Amino acid sequence: MSDPTNQGYPRNDEDAAAFLNGLTFDDTAPVPELPPTADEIETGMVTTSVKLPAELRQRVKATAAEHCITASMLIRQYIEMGLAAEDPNRMIRFADVVRVLSSLPETA
Repeated sequence: MSDPTNQGYPRNDEDAAAFLNGLTFDDTAPVPELPPTADEIETGMVTTSVKLPAELRQRVKATAAEHCITASMLIRQYIEMGLAAEDPNRMIRFADVVRVLSSLPETA
């Protein structure tokens, strides 16, 4: 088993300087496409009203903030995961996987 504390990172100023001096840059390489902005993601979406208890709404907003996304994005992701779990074409239903994994005891 490999040593998890030694991941090849520079451990001192000299190692860091040697690493940085060894880097080469290719100005001819294509610039990677940036991920879409929140406004671009929201384009083409339709508004759907959902009533939530106040406590659940606060939990959704807090969880979304932890992930640096909007509450709408979080709700959409959760709905997509739930629908994917119900897909009858999956070899193993996602809902069954989640149920089994959530029943395992927590590790330290």
